[in-house]
Amino acid sequence: MVSSPTAPSHEDLDALLSIRGRNVPAAPISDPRSSADYISFIYGFPDRASLPNSTVAAATNRALDKHGDWALQYGKTTGVAELIEVLIQKLQRDQGLSVANENVMITSGGSQGIELVFDLFVDPGDIVIAEAPTWMGFIDALNNVGGKLITVPLDEHGTDTVALEQELKRLAGEGIKPKFIYIISNFQNPSGISTTVERRQRIAELAAEYGVLVLEDDAYHDLRFSGERIPSIYSLDNAGYTIYLGTLSKIMGAGMRIGWLVAPERVIRRLAQLKFDGGSNIFGSFVAAEWIPDHLDDHIDGLKSIYGQRRDIMLHALQEHMPEGASWTNPEGGFFIWLTLPDQIDAGDMLPRARERGVEYLPGATCYTDGRGKNQIRLSFSFATDDQINDGIRILADVIHGELLELGDA
Repeated sequence: MVSSPTAPSHEDLDALLSIRGRNVPAAPISDPRSSADYISFIYGFPDRASLPNSTVAAATNRALDKHGDWALQYGKTTGVAELIEVLIQKLQRDQGLSVANENVMITSGGSQGIELVFDLFVDPGDIVIAEAPTWMGFIDALNNVGGKLITVPLDEHGTDTVALEQELKRLAGEGIKPKFIYIISNFQNPSGISTTVERRQRIAELAAEYGVLVLEDDAYHDLRFSGERIPSIYSLDNAGYTIYLGTLSKIMGAGMRIGWLVAPERVIRRLAQLKFDGGSNIFGSFVAAEWIPDHLDDHIDGLKSIYGQRRDIMLHALQEHMPEGASWTNPEGGFFIWLTLPDQIDAGDMLPRARERGVEYLPGATCYTDGRGKNQIRLSFSFATDDQINDGIRILADVIHGELLELGDA
């Protein structure tokens, strides 16, 4: 009888860990499907009912008929040529970006693109600048590589470029050059705010003046419900300091795990040396290349209608139910509304009470690195249904009223 192997002791395992491995906490392994048990405002998940199952299935059959000998094979490190071709056409038409094949790399979602940029540019202790608040996944990924995050404020017009210039000047005076500036330019995660064209132009100018890269994360670009489309930082950057990041996760399906980086060829070639996965989702890339020309535009139009209506329902519910002293953003697109509660409320402490009532959200403190945001909440309107949103906000407001009563402030 063969006995089961015993796991190494904690001490034996810890002795084998890298510096990076020792510094990261053991994260809980969560299943996104568990959010179906709640009225969920926590994750930026696409709407389940709108996922293009049937048309993707048909595109899959076409991709296998045309490219079956390669679709299930290893592929080019920078990505499937057929997908890059249709993305270049989209980027030119929709984002005004004129790029060549050698400027594009397909990645496993936008998150792999960020990780590759970290691998190429960031050593332990290196400084990166970002907006505050910013996407919690970016904060975690930077911590994993030992980088140091310095933040600049975000207001109703986007990144505060006066504060950014002051920070760049301060660092330069200390002989420090940040590796890059991370900007979510459209419908920022978590705030929903878009940076104005004037500030985007100034960010490009500051990057060139101080010799600092810009990583422009434009994951929500196509999901604009109102207002005018704003040129990207990449398109305004005549000096070539900007790396542009996009994804199909919000507009085709997050499970496709397909994103892209646009950068100078010398950057793409170095990134390719760090990327040893045999090509990101080769099979899915052939499918996406078949699906995009016939279906993407109509699908995006449908998504804008769905998400625009949900934003409006949530804004109305917030207006109707939230207590005095609460405020929130009014995004022109994307997935998120940023809710600020009276100062005495701790959204992290309150979350278990909300979950007991069947509602979940993301506490705002997770989107900072310095303890700020305790009285703030990121609310996603992409995943909860129309009917759930008003009920969920009403329940959340009841919980907040209860907190205020406990604190003697209501």
